[in-house]
Amino acid sequence: MWCLLRDQFAHVNPVEEFLGDRAEFIHDSSWEPRRMLSASPDLVLCVNDVHYGVARCLDAARTAGIPSLVMQDGILEWRCQYENPRLGAGGGAPQHQPVLADKIACIGPSSARHIASWGNVSKVEVTGMPRLDYLLRRERPPKRRPGSRLLVMTAKKPGFTEHQTRLTLGSLSGLKEYLLSHAEIEVVWRLTKDLSRQLGVENQLKSLEGSELADLLAQVDGMITTPSTAMLEGMIVDRPVACLDYHNAPRFVPTAWTISAPTHIAGVVTEMMAPPAAKMAFQRECLLDCLSWPSPASPRVAELIVGMAAAARDARRQGHRPHLPAGMLVLTHPTSEERLAPLAEVYPGSKVFQDNDIQSLQSRLARAENENLCLTRQQSQRGIGYWIQLAGRETARRLKTRQLGAEQ
Repeated sequence: MWCLLRDQFAHVNPVEEFLGDRAEFIHDSSWEPRRMLSASPDLVLCVNDVHYGVARCLDAARTAGIPSLVMQDGILEWRCQYENPRLGAGGGAPQHQPVLADKIACIGPSSARHIASWGNVSKVEVTGMPRLDYLLRRERPPKRRPGSRLLVMTAKKPGFTEHQTRLTLGSLSGLKEYLLSHAEIEVVWRLTKDLSRQLGVENQLKSLEGSELADLLAQVDGMITTPSTAMLEGMIVDRPVACLDYHNAPRFVPTAWTISAPTHIAGVVTEMMAPPAAKMAFQRECLLDCLSWPSPASPRVAELIVGMAAAARDARRQGHRPHLPAGMLVLTHPTSEERLAPLAEVYPGSKVFQDNDIQSLQSRLARAENENLCLTRQQSQRGIGYWIQLAGRETARRLKTRQLGAEQ
């Protein structure tokens, strides 16, 4: 595997560890097509394909009949996709429009649908995100009782323009003002760039790699973040996640809670401290659409790599160019039992759903069905005379009401 990487090794390393001795991963930071072709790799692997050097290598690989795979490095985010001056909005290469590699390993069904709509129908494969596999190996942090410890953080890039960064800073400033007025809420700040200094808060960000974020999530009751892949990490450990987004841009990743104006802060923060079961169930559904989990992603990426390399070798032996069919991986969904939220939790105000005694519920159902049968029979026996009499009573009642009103 010829890996076109200068950073973002965390996306590839879990796959490399999973395959072990079955595959050799050669990391190339020079991005020289001639050097790549001289090694005759079975597959070319990259994380994002917007760089010119990577694009040249992918073109050379295609000409040589070597399959290539790009790994989606995070969630799709509107401002990055459509308002980033370094990409299409500024005259650069639009991200994934189209995908230059033969296949793209998408982190979830939602991303696959969007990326497919950009001219990549046969290229999308849903694998999940190997970089997050470590969360599945960790002991699941216990659900915290309703509390008052909140993690507030930002994406790696809080803005792609000065205007966007100022707007993000303004949203954080308003949130800070509210939280300072509520001393019962403890706040953990994890901010990128220079935002912590500008806000005047203590920053807990030490590294963007490793398990630092997971360690923090185990210690808090909820997360508020700007649009970021970190939203998925918060959802994985079942913490309520709110998106802080004043940019009024479409969202590829929905959340159960959103703060898009100062008036939203109080209600969202209050509810996150004791999140309703219905919204937590919705959050879990959002996660299942945006990330292929709870099984680890590395085996699926490895299966895709092996399948692509084998297909290319077979094609070369037969003397024709490789053809990689759509849908090389079969997407599996969690069972309904894994996704089902108890009705008693979703509708806590309904007494019916609080009763788990089967005999009691059967007895009440028998009474309700019997009474319904009697009422149905009575209604079927009522002829036209009954309905004329009923209409007459209603007409008399309305006339009397009008008469009383006129007298007053």
